[in-house]
This record gives sequence, C-alpha cells and structure tokens, in this order.
Amino acid sequence: MQPEIIAHHHPATGTVTYLVVDPATLLCAIVDPVLDFDPVTQSIDTSFVDGIIAEIRARDMGPTWILETGLHAAHMSAAGHLKYETGASVCIGAGVIESLRRLAPAMGEDGVDLEGWDFDKLAQDGEVMPMGGLEITAHAITGRLPGACAYQIGDVVFTGDTVLAPELGAGRCDLPGADAQGLYAAARRFLSLPDDTRLLAGWEDAAGHETSTIAQQRAGNIQLRDGIDASAFVAARQTADSALAPLPYPAQALRVAIRSGKLPPQGENGLRFPPIDIGSL
Repeated sequence: MQPEIIAHHHPATGTVTYLVVDPATLLCAIVDPVLDFDPVTQSIDTSFVDGIIAEIRARDMGPTWILETGLHAAHMSAAGHLKYETGASVCIGAGVIESLRRLAPAMGEDGVDLEGWDFDKLAQDGEVMPMGGLEITAHAITGRLPGACAYQIGDVVFTGDTVLAPELGAGRCDLPGADAQGLYAAARRFLSLPDDTRLLAGWEDAAGHETSTIAQQRAGNIQLRDGIDASAFVAARQTADSALAPLPYPAQALRVAIRSGKLPPQGENGLRFPPIDIGSL
C-alpha cells in the first residue's frame, strides 16, 4: 500500500512540510512541521501549521507521528505545538543524543534532557515503525547533525535536506557538526534504491517542486549523479557553501529543535532568544 502525500510549502523559508496519510485507516504523520518566526521581533506565529491541523481535523485523521528529519537550523520546528494540539508522538534519529550533549552545554541551555527524553521516539537506523497499514522505516543520515534521519514509507523516501532537487544537489555542509564525506555516503545509499523510488526533499526547487525519482537523481543531480566521487562532491559542496548566504536564525531554530520543538523560556530581560554566535558551536 502506498501513502497519500500532501505537500505544504512554507513560503518564508522555502521548506516543505508533508502530511502523510494511510488511506485505509486515515492515520497520518507530519514530516518537518514549521513555525513562522520573525527574528527581529522574536514573534512566533502558528498559522502555517494550524492550517495543516485544520486539514487533519476536517478529514477526521488520526495523527500518529511527527517525523523530524533532523535538528533544524534553517527553520523553526513546530513539533511542540503540533504535539500539543494533536497528541502525535515526536520522532527523530537516535543519534540526536550526541548532538544534545554537545549543543545544549555549548549554548548554555538548561532544561534540555541530554538523554533525549524530550522526544517520544529515538529511531534506530533501519527501525520499522507502524502506522495503520503502512510501515515507516528510519534511515540514519551521517553527515548532518547527529540525529538526522530519513523516513521511507512505501516507495517514497523523505530525505529532509540530504538529497535535494537534481539542480540543487545536496544540503549545505557548513553547519556545526556537518560532514560532507558522511553526507555523500548517506546520499549514495539512497541512490542505490530502485529507479522508480520517489525522493521527497525538505526544500522546494526554483519551480516550487520537491519530488524526484532515483533515476532522475542518478542521471542529473549536479553534485551526486553517477560518476561523481566523494572527493569531487566535497569540493563542490565547499564551493557552494562558501557562496551561500548565512541562515537567518540558526541559533534560535536550534534552541527550539533541541527541545523537541518546544519554545525556550524567556530570560530575565524578557527575551526568549538572546544572541548566540553559532560559529562558536
């Protein structure tokens, strides 16, 4: 059985949140939900994810999983709000414990459980999780922050920012803890799947698309197509990363991500997100 997939594009960040439905039972999962955040005013808005929640309720779906493909630095996770509103369980890769133990002390974060208990499920590489008549298989992604994970459901793999549209290549590797060699190895594992397997990236391309097939990726990905080895990929990624604009609010996004999508408390000065130099991490 194949899932029903509804892509929700988030205009402010260019990311995509997926609603994945088991047609037989109407149980559903939400992949990488996003909060709206203004770094200048530090205001939070839930309108985007509330629209997805309204769709779930209108169709009387059963929210089961919130699937995080990693600790996000490019957008602010709405997992905490979504869990509060629906009761779904938040899942991330088991390697996140390594990230929590490194990032939380470095960022001066109190109240973060360093054993990962803020998350409901720490998925092991290859672990299979049920959702009605569907199965969700977790695939650990090396090369991203530890804890990054892709999810395979039927003939679809949700890759987060590991494998992007063919003209975009792969995700950036200039964040603390990222490793281009490891990312290449993880991406090539995905590209060994059958040619008609669909890859759904966490980012849309210039035309607003997010879906590709293994065959399209192996033939045309500018950084990962067949014939490009690890050293060539690392060189291409370093060149691309050096030209990328800085992320707009990576430290704020990570502060929410390490709390399983819950907002940090306000400080004595009334600020929830005091300045942090992510380069120091």
